[in-house]
Amino acid sequence: MNMKMFRVSAPSGIRLMISMLILIAILLGNIIRGHEERDFFYYACMVWLVFCSAVFLISVYRTYLMKPGMLEMTQDGIVINGTVINVEAVKCLLINHDRKPVVGIKLKGRAIVPLKLCFTFAEEQTEGIRQLEFWARERQVKVSKGFFMRWL
Repeated sequence: MNMKMFRVSAPSGIRLMISMLILIAILLGNIIRGHEERDFFYYACMVWLVFCSAVFLISVYRTYLMKPGMLEMTQDGIVINGTVINVEAVKCLLINHDRKPVVGIKLKGRAIVPLKLCFTFAEEQTEGIRQLEFWARERQVKVSKGFFMRWL
């Protein structure tokens, strides 16, 4: 089968952005309400506010500002955005069939899919997933369909 290159982009983080905005609003309310008391709770809220803001900004960057990359399936592995992943390092391919399918490449020794190995096909989704599944089947790489954990 003729393998070709596919344009891939970061998965949408809209749900994550909404949840972080809700948490930021709650934390800001707690900080404003307790501004005269500088106790542990106040500083814990400040730390969580910084963390949630950072997650929100990273998600905005990945969803709206990051340029699409390229995915190429080769005989020895997968090249995604210039990163070469040998087939021996791949534990399994994970496909979350949502409105727009999200693909994750889980490496051996990892519990969660790394951020840079989680993507959606920018174009030709059906063909991209079909060829990725064919590539995995040829190399005896397990393919799991359903929800999976990923960073951000």
